[in-house]
Amino acid sequence: MQQPNLYAMADAVTPAPRRRRRSRLVPVLAAILVLVLALLLSYALWTVYENTLTTAALDEGPPITATTSGASALSTTAARALKAYGGEAVWKDAVTVESTVTVGGLLFQLKGVNIPAHAKITVDVQRPHTVIDPVDEAGDTGVLDGFSVMILSRSGAILEQRADARDHLQNASVSTHWDRLNLVYFLGYAFWGYYSLPHQLLRTDIAWTELGDGLLQADFGPNLPVHSRIQRFWFDRKTGLLRRNDYTPVAASRDTKAAHVIFEHGISSGIPYPSKRRVKMSLGQYGWVLPFPDFITIDVERWQLH
Repeated sequence: MQQPNLYAMADAVTPAPRRRRRSRLVPVLAAILVLVLALLLSYALWTVYENTLTTAALDEGPPITATTSGASALSTTAARALKAYGGEAVWKDAVTVESTVTVGGLLFQLKGVNIPAHAKITVDVQRPHTVIDPVDEAGDTGVLDGFSVMILSRSGAILEQRADARDHLQNASVSTHWDRLNLVYFLGYAFWGYYSLPHQLLRTDIAWTELGDGLLQADFGPNLPVHSRIQRFWFDRKTGLLRRNDYTPVAASRDTKAAHVIFEHGISSGIPYPSKRRVKMSLGQYGWVLPFPDFITIDVERWQLH
């Protein structure tokens, strides 16, 4: 006797709507898979582009015998950079940099605090002193002076202050929220470092080592408020302009390897200045960067050296 086909019987009793749902699900899953693969491929290609054809690329000359220089004996790269940014005489006599900036990025979303757009930031070139006006929507002003910070009202009254902001950081993790004084400390020392860089090449308390043509490594020592004591700076070997600065932003996240990439320069009174800055996370220390997301975005709308 012929045995009944159990599979055929089971299929026969399967409701037609269920079979139709299964048949529709297959192309949907296939489309999702294709989309995911396309996104991964696009991100991979974007990463290659960012790290080979933009200023994020680690373009440097062949390694040389590392030499540490000071203001009395500038290395080839340091001398070229100073010349590109207006010359040694200009930065020896520089007093302040005034600017208008808009700051954004993932970091400030995670920290839950940021300064308003188009804020005025003024730094003292010769010493770590920064004024951020305003620091919040209420119109208060943030001031960094060395490792100390304060917040002033519109009338100039001290609303908050912290004697040693470096020792009071709220950064157990990158998502740990900041208070206003943490924000003032981070942005205050960061902008002082960014804006006073050409003058820093002349300071005797910073040890500059030329690792290769276009590549400098700085040891800032323990007495300056900076992202991290050891940092690397890549300068364009033709123009002398800064391309990238790598560091560990311990004030924001103790383990993150950051690459501060300069995408555009502006000109003010004949002096170039980085106008479009993007801080990205690096795959490894001094390595390729992730094109997205931007950890910090800085768009400098006005910059003036005095």
